[in-house]
Amino acid sequence: MVRGRTSPPLSVDKSLALLVHVLEGHFASMSALASAAGLPRSTAHRLLTGLQHAGFIVPVSRGRYIGGPTLRRLARPENDTNRILAQIAAPILAKLSRRTGRVCHLGVLEDGMMTYLIKEGDAQDHTLSRQGTQFEAYCTGLGKALLAHMPEARRHDYLSSGTFVPLTPATLTKPEALAAEFERIRRDGYALDEQEMVQGLVCIAVPIQLGRRVIAAISLVVTREGGLVRPTAYLARIRAAATAIEDKLQPFSDMLQDKRETASPL
Repeated sequence: MVRGRTSPPLSVDKSLALLVHVLEGHFASMSALASAAGLPRSTAHRLLTGLQHAGFIVPVSRGRYIGGPTLRRLARPENDTNRILAQIAAPILAKLSRRTGRVCHLGVLEDGMMTYLIKEGDAQDHTLSRQGTQFEAYCTGLGKALLAHMPEARRHDYLSSGTFVPLTPATLTKPEALAAEFERIRRDGYALDEQEMVQGLVCIAVPIQLGRRVIAAISLVVTREGGLVRPTAYLARIRAAATAIEDKLQPFSDMLQDKRETASPL
């Protein structure tokens, strides 16, 4: 007796179709996502919960998900670490920027240089930073937050590697001054750029930790027109944003800690 090909269970078809909608679309709510997939809201919620538990998706904001660790391990795309960091952090930094009225960044350390992965809150490009561009790390808040948490031997090599050019009168250029600043950053938990890269530009930055390792940093531009605001006035808000990003990164913990070579134990 010849049997016909067995069709997959309907729930599998629905889950896969919903997964495609999640990964390809941007929905403002669960209702919008369910409507796009042609499913009742309760069904969409049940299927999404199953996909989330299986590690295929991770929620990043209301109605918005990204591919989860299981899906990414199967696909194994190149340079996925930065992509995950940017996708997770983007909505959180956008909210921080809206609430403070300040420009916010996410950055990582690559070959001793600080790379911007995200820039939020500067539609007119008033600041020099651009997504994807690199700057010297020793004179930026983001860069110093990351350098301070490099493994000790690599940090020593960095400080011994060459001349640090003064970009402004405030730039720290002596290795011993930078070493002391890195120690303060590790002690206090935040870094400052006090007009060290551009005169008039002041930033505060905090590290992003996963487990006991620093894998990235976020910063907030403190400078206001007509004067400066005390940088630590924003410390509680930027730390709260860092904590929110760290919480969202937990499902990717093993993947990111293995790949982020600039990380070091705290």
